Amino acid sequence: MQVKKFEARTMKEALEMVKTQLGPDAIILSARDNNKSFGLVGEGSVEITAAVSEETLQKKKFAESRLREQDREKFLRSPARQQKELIHKMVEKHVQKTQAPAPITQRRYIDIEDEAEISRQKQVAEERVRSAAQRALNAFQEQEETFARSAPKKVAPVVKAGPPTESPEVVALKNEIANLKQVISQFQQMPQSFVGTHPGADYGISYDLSFVFEKLTSAGMAPEIAAEILTTAQETLPALKLKNRSLVEAWVARYVLDSTKVSNNPTQGKIHCFVGPAGSGKTSALIKMASQMVVREGKKIALFTTDTFKVGAADQMKIYAQILNVPFSVIRSQNDWTNLMRYLANVDCVLVDYTGLSLKSNEEIQMLKSLLPPAALNPNIHLVLSTNAKDGDATELGRRYSVLGYKDVVFSSLDESTQHGTIYNFMKRFDVPLHSFGIGPRVPEDFEFATKERLLDLIFKITKFKQQDSEAV
Repeated sequence: MQVKKFEARTMKEALEMVKTQLGPDAIILSARDNNKSFGLVGEGSVEITAAVSEETLQKKKFAESRLREQDREKFLRSPARQQKELIHKMVEKHVQKTQAPAPITQRRYIDIEDEAEISRQKQVAEERVRSAAQRALNAFQEQEETFARSAPKKVAPVVKAGPPTESPEVVALKNEIANLKQVISQFQQMPQSFVGTHPGADYGISYDLSFVFEKLTSAGMAPEIAAEILTTAQETLPALKLKNRSLVEAWVARYVLDSTKVSNNPTQGKIHCFVGPAGSGKTSALIKMASQMVVREGKKIALFTTDTFKVGAADQMKIYAQILNVPFSVIRSQNDWTNLMRYLANVDCVLVDYTGLSLKSNEEIQMLKSLLPPAALNPNIHLVLSTNAKDGDATELGRRYSVLGYKDVVFSSLDESTQHGTIYNFMKRFDVPLHSFGIGPRVPEDFEFATKERLLDLIFKITKFKQQDSEAV
């Protein structure tokens, strides 16, 4: 599915852009008015997010490729209804030309829709086998009766004789009946579910939605969370619309957009504390955010660190502070906060880096709590996790760090992972908004505050993610 944003001065111009680029069958996901001006010196603008399936878009491009230049311009200016009719006629005509002359069945094994259809086909097969067996048995009985009537009626002396000799026809019929009985017996012993279950069947997801279930889980979304979304889709959409793949995918994309939580004002507050396990990217996330606030927003900030355990950690933070030309200090106890904040009245934000701990013991928890700012300073605590972490590990870390009362979560290393559904899993399980993303090694370019559209793009792979390699100058 292709999802794109369009910005224009008016709604009419924006819709024309959607029709021109995505075609008349595009689905409007959202529309809003921008307060910012359009372009450099323009007035307000309208922004539309639209989506269309790959199949529909390819049909549109195919139709345009068959038109002459002057006809193509006329086609783009024509109403959506005429465009749809022309595209349909051209595709139908092309399909009729390429179809094979010999009639073939349109029913495929994979198109079996549900278990009722499977059961019906099995019953039909059983009836056919039973009917064949009954016909064979009737023929055998008729053959025996005919043989008995045609036998000569004469009184024979009572003598002791061996078993009667059977004709070859009777023997053949008996063998055929025995084979049919064996086939029926084996057929009845077959499991009822001899057709493999489709993805999501264990969660009650219908076959029509199995393709979306497979797509979501392959992107890293937990099966139970994907099943919850698709169960809602089954209860909301009519049965006929569930067979329209483009419509289903657009509905799921809209659901993910509406259910995603992001921080409304990620730089609000004076104190920002970055906590998380070792190697999650806390220091990188802090420096990227600090660079963004200094270089792009022109804010006055200060950098603190509590990491006196790792060799060189405080020195590294001090070097960053010198590069940004901002104040720097080391926090060794909670009492240091009272003294330091007196000298930072004119500072807009204070960013604090904490040592990486797993919080497996009470001592680690108490030690980390003792270095947090006093509650009166109302600190913003950001949990930093790597997208490379396994879904179960990220959930366990979120549970352990919940004792610190973090307000949102920062995910780093987006460029190193393909399982971005774990971001949505964490947000849904802990009901916390997303703060920002670290998307690469560069500072401050590879940093962005979280948006709903960005997460949707990562899960559905709408635009191909390109890793940005830093180049030495």
